[in-house]
Amino acid sequence: MQKFLIEDKQAKSKSFFLKDSRTVIDKKFLNFLEQKYFKTKKDLRICMHESKKSNHHDMIILQQKRNFYPPHKHLRKGETYHIIKGNMACVLFNEKGKIVKICLLKKNDVFRTPLNIYHTMLPVTTYVIYHESKVGPFLKKNDSIFPKWKRKFNNKIERKLFKSKILNF
Repeated sequence: MQKFLIEDKQAKSKSFFLKDSRTVIDKKFLNFLEQKYFKTKKDLRICMHESKKSNHHDMIILQQKRNFYPPHKHLRKGETYHIIKGNMACVLFNEKGKIVKICLLKKNDVFRTPLNIYHTMLPVTTYVIYHESKVGPFLKKNDSIFPKWKRKFNNKIERKLFKSKILNF
């Protein structure tokens, strides 16, 4: 698989870029993600765009149920999720942190988060693999806005209660 991928050693999560952006992402790439996950127990992504500076980003992402992904929003970017394997909940919040919508996404489902709406993703199965598509470039700290009320998720008990509430919805 290394002949098709270049690891981005500066990325926050374990990330790889395609050496040739014309490559078809098929079962062998999904198997690669799963094997790496079973070995490392870390989130992984394959970036189909050429660089962090690209104007459009497409990524194949593996995220795990045991992690927590804090609510955030993007002022100028929506995100589209297309589920490839597993299940994921996308939770939308109002400005005060009240849940306004829970979308349970299963294999082959596609969902787009609205602009300027707080949201989080919650893998429902042990792990989920999905395609995420959004406007680039990646702006690090300026890419996502985190609400003040996200602090309520800073402790493990609150995160566990939130997950339980969503999973029992």
